[in-house]
Amino acid sequence: MFLKNRKFYLLLIPVLSLMGTLKAFSFPWSFDMWVQPSILPYEEPVIYPDLSVSTTGLRIKPEPREDFESISVNPVPATQESLANGEKEFNIYCFACHGMEGKGDGPVIKRGFYPLNLLTPGVIARTDGYIYAYIRYGGKVMMPSYRESITSENAWDIVNYVRKLQGNPVKETVAEPPANTETPATEDTEQESAE
Repeated sequence: MFLKNRKFYLLLIPVLSLMGTLKAFSFPWSFDMWVQPSILPYEEPVIYPDLSVSTTGLRIKPEPREDFESISVNPVPATQESLANGEKEFNIYCFACHGMEGKGDGPVIKRGFYPLNLLTPGVIARTDGYIYAYIRYGGKVMMPSYRESITSENAWDIVNYVRKLQGNPVKETVAEPPANTETPATEDTEQESAE
């Protein structure tokens, strides 16, 4: 009987083999590695859901960006500790684009991106709060938000370090803001207890 149906079995073996391999490469399995939860270049990181509880047990309500852009003087004094921490954070997060001296000549220019030179008169004329807001909220065009990576205190230290790179003298004290305006020192000022 096997000899009579030999042609049938010889044809059946390749057909079954092909069907088995087609199932392994069928949709959606062939696209699994392309479609996955990941952060693409220039895509904002996934933010925490509203009313998430932080590791300190407090809910943090972020202030609007405009509140920080209007701060003219950094609330964190430019002490040696602040500058050292600002340099460390700058070298971790900012060096790749802005370079070691803030001239916009970091390694990323080899990939066709041309970051902002932090030593230009336009950047020097900006308020400390504006630079802080750029770090925490991201830029208008290319710079991503570092809100999830850089704490509010570290962002102010980076602002002090950027001012040092720009040639501004180190200020050990902070000028008092005008009496009629309230300027929050950090984003985390408005907190409520998580219950």
